[in-house]
Amino acid sequence: MSSMREQRIAVELRRLRGDRTGAEVQEATGITPSKLSRIESGEVRPKPGDIRRLAEFYGAMPSTVDRLVEQAEAARQPQWWTHYLGKDWDSALRHHLELETEASQVISWMIDLVPGPLQTTDYFRALVEGRPDVDQEQMDQRIALREARRARVERGELPMWVVLAEGVLFQEIGGRLVLADQLRYLTTLDTVTVQVMPFSAGAHPGLGTSFHLMNFPTWPTTVYQDTITRGLYQDEPSIVAAHEHTMAHIRATALSPRESRQRLLSRADELEGRGRDGLAGDQER
Repeated sequence: MSSMREQRIAVELRRLRGDRTGAEVQEATGITPSKLSRIESGEVRPKPGDIRRLAEFYGAMPSTVDRLVEQAEAARQPQWWTHYLGKDWDSALRHHLELETEASQVISWMIDLVPGPLQTTDYFRALVEGRPDVDQEQMDQRIALREARRARVERGELPMWVVLAEGVLFQEIGGRLVLADQLRYLTTLDTVTVQVMPFSAGAHPGLGTSFHLMNFPTWPTTVYQDTITRGLYQDEPSIVAAHEHTMAHIRATALSPRESRQRLLSRADELEGRGRDGLAGDQER
């Protein structure tokens, strides 16, 4: 199966070819129509040299040629996440990790959970340890992968902007102390902007569903939504525009990043049984 990067290269090459026939391409580049068809359909992994010959023949800008060649070369290298995936893990997760790796920013609206790349180990463990289909070996693999995704965020490789419904601050996943630790962690990340949508906001456009906007340097923005059985990915322009419009309203309605940081810390204090003066509450005495 071709990677997302290879599929994107194939789509762009097909667009650049325009109305040139396979015979014309073969005469200019030596690439046969059958091979060209396999490249454009993502059935074969294109060689960087083939990519350069095709893109130059199509009249692409030098910067575009170099970018496509670099992407083709990178696609032939092992991805960072392959080390963490078990052989039986489904292709949907691989697809998501490919997109997450390529993204220049992820903007998330969450109504019930902290986004995956920002979950602490204990918070994540609490989410999956009760599932009968996850054995200890899979649990260890999933935790290692989650920690690697989080490390990419901490290193600034995946900038994020997250808006959390205030209910997330009260969903005691893992218990009060685990949630408190998770909320404090969110206030420590320099590469992540966090906002909280307060209960007092009342009705607003984001009610009812979480979603993510995945932005890329050269690809169209993709909307991602979780469902019970699978993730949905959409890049149709009208759908993306509608979600971007909704996200703009959500961000404008939520508390400011500074106010949100104080709300997260205040809620963590409450969960730990601390009063507003910072002294331990009755539960800790």
